Amino acid sequence: MLRVLLLLLQVSQNYLVMQPLQEAIQEGRFAALAPICRPRVVLNLEEPLALRGAMSREQFINEFAARFAALSPEKIEWSSIQVEENTAVQSLNLILKRRFSGSRVFYKLILFMSSDISPDKEKEWKLYYLRGLKI
Repeated sequence: MLRVLLLLLQVSQNYLVMQPLQEAIQEGRFAALAPICRPRVVLNLEEPLALRGAMSREQFINEFAARFAALSPEKIEWSSIQVEENTAVQSLNLILKRRFSGSRVFYKLILFMSSDISPDKEKEWKLYYLRGLKI
């Protein structure tokens, strides 16, 4: 029980990858995602981000940034988190606005992360799979 409480405290303090991801989306600086991604990231994103397959971290960041350039975030809301020993799933609801047409897109990003368990250092959560759904 104490172990679960400590894990929840750790999670609630920084919501895992909340800060770098939220800042990247708000400011359009996606290079900030590099430290939170595994060397290979698997993607399954629906329109308007439309990316599928396995990519290197750098390729993912470049492709994601290029697709996101046509959008601007109106609202970002962290909606759920589930954490196990060394795996976690977070979801993020977004209201995006298309820059040219002004139309809104309701989108959910689901982030699948893992951490290396090492007694020598603090857990670092890394993104290995990203699912995006237009809702």
